[in-house]
Amino acid sequence: MPEALQQTTNAWQIVTHLGSASLLIPTVIITVAGLWQCQQKAAVGLWLLALTLAILICLATKIAFIGWGLGIASLNFTGISGHTLFATAVLPVLFHWLITWRPLRFRFAGAGLGLLLAVAVGVSRVVLGAHSQSEVVSGWLVGLVVSGVAVHALHERLKPPRFALMALAVLMFVFDTTTATYLPTHYYETRLALFLSRHDKPYTRHELMRPAT
Repeated sequence: MPEALQQTTNAWQIVTHLGSASLLIPTVIITVAGLWQCQQKAAVGLWLLALTLAILICLATKIAFIGWGLGIASLNFTGISGHTLFATAVLPVLFHWLITWRPLRFRFAGAGLGLLLAVAVGVSRVVLGAHSQSEVVSGWLVGLVVSGVAVHALHERLKPPRFALMALAVLMFVFDTTTATYLPTHYYETRLALFLSRHDKPYTRHELMRPAT
């Protein structure tokens, strides 16, 4: 691979790590702890409920394809992009909350930054060949509902505790591939799908897109 192309690929891999569960799970934990301390209990409850439902929907679409081959060939759809969904559901909430004590325009600028980063994560998934456009768009839309519910529920303009900055420190591990990929979520999804379907091999995108004979 030419050096320039390799450098571009490495850059997109760093971006894609912003949607990894290894980084976003601890980010959610820190954010939830901070929100709880700031008496944002209603927002925490709604966010976690919406996030849980979104993850279950995402997991269901992936298991349905991996285990039974249930996809949409016309859209090249094999399941919602988990990286895109997770990034869109978490990053806007995080950046909005970190400046929630500032005027409204700053808070929405924070949420907007989170959304832009989530869009970048989605683009990286397509560029790296991990997902199709339909899978990324569906992940972004579902994640947008989750973050929208949470941001709308944030009502107290209290300055976040100092430990909230640890969430940003966690995100800095995007530059460390080992940490960012510590949780092999796709492997677990595949094992679960095969266990439930009782099949020996997972269905692949090639099989979905193969012309009917």
